[in-house]
Amino acid sequence: MAQFDPDDILADFSHCMRQPLSALEALTAYLELITAGRDPRIQEQLCRMHSQIALAEQTLCDGVRKLRPYLASAEHRPEGAPPEPAVVEELTRPLTKAAMASVTN
Repeated sequence: MAQFDPDDILADFSHCMRQPLSALEALTAYLELITAGRDPRIQEQLCRMHSQIALAEQTLCDGVRKLRPYLASAEHRPEGAPPEPAVVEELTRPLTKAAMASVTN
């Protein structure tokens, strides 16, 4: 049976997701600097970009926090056993209409 450390899995996943978020945040900050004082619509959109990046970061943190107990219990499952239904449900849950609206508006 292969052993894994849930904290290592979560840390690796978090790192892989945060890396592009950090790049997007840096690019947004750069665009903000080079467009300062120009069209207020540009500044408004850059502010929205910062907000959406922060929301994605918070969503990632919340998801990792929710999944931690499931991964800890998975350590004791036999290799090849299917994941707990609650984990599958959490990972495949579609965005709510409110969440979709915040992304598309």
